[in-house]
Amino acid sequence: MEYIPTKPVNLPLAEFMALEFYLMDSRPGVKPELFVAELVKRWLAVENERLALRRDGPALRGFQWKNLFLPEGTNLRTSYGDEVVFAKVRADRILSDDGAALTPSQFANQRAKGRNAWRFVWLRFPGNERWVRADDCRVRPHRGGDRHASPDDIRSGSG
Repeated sequence: MEYIPTKPVNLPLAEFMALEFYLMDSRPGVKPELFVAELVKRWLAVENERLALRRDGPALRGFQWKNLFLPEGTNLRTSYGDEVVFAKVRADRILSDDGAALTPSQFANQRAKGRNAWRFVWLRFPGNERWVRADDCRVRPHRGGDRHASPDDIRSGSG
């Protein structure tokens, strides 16, 4: 195991104990220190995306999935039993963790066949910390016309 320098962070004892007991029940073998480090890493990734979005504006590149545009930086997630896999929109393609370019259907069906990607793929748009099912982002009838659910609609809950 490689050495990773650390610095202690003080937490109130009650919260630390609650976390430790929760992990013992829900994730045996996971140490609170590693769990907190992973939470901080994920939080920083989301915050850096938000900062980039505020600083640079919306992405000009991305992947067009039928009538839904996935801006560069959009994360995709699906699961197969207990295994969760991720992909990300980079430039104009969806890339899996191993770097393979995929369509949403190929991503949803990597380890299972016949799955509808709209139902089995979840999306996290840049600057958003919540995951939404792809099907919830599709074109919806809206008072006499079709309309796209934008990432802003998803963030605010109106899409």
